[in-house]
Amino acid sequence: MAIPHPTNAILVGRKKVSTYVIAALRMLTHESLDEVIIKARGANIYKAVETALGVKRALGSINIKSISINSEHLKDNKGVERRVSAIEIVLQKAR
Repeated sequence: MAIPHPTNAILVGRKKVSTYVIAALRMLTHESLDEVIIKARGANIYKAVETALGVKRALGSINIKSISINSEHLKDNKGVERRVSAIEIVLQKAR
């Protein structure tokens, strides 16, 4: 069963960083959202950080509201449980 995520969340994966920056900019400008949540796991954590910084550079009027780090237990294809690092960055329009 997949865990639902909020509509203002960007799940960072294998695509280029610019793809996620554009998605966040679209949410903050065209969709008039006040907050965007950028989430990533494992090797994609650096892309989440670069995405947040790219949005901040592009708009300027963005605050980093919070940064959360944790580790999650996931099962791989063979059913072996392993721990994976995760990050969640919340960007908010400056008021």
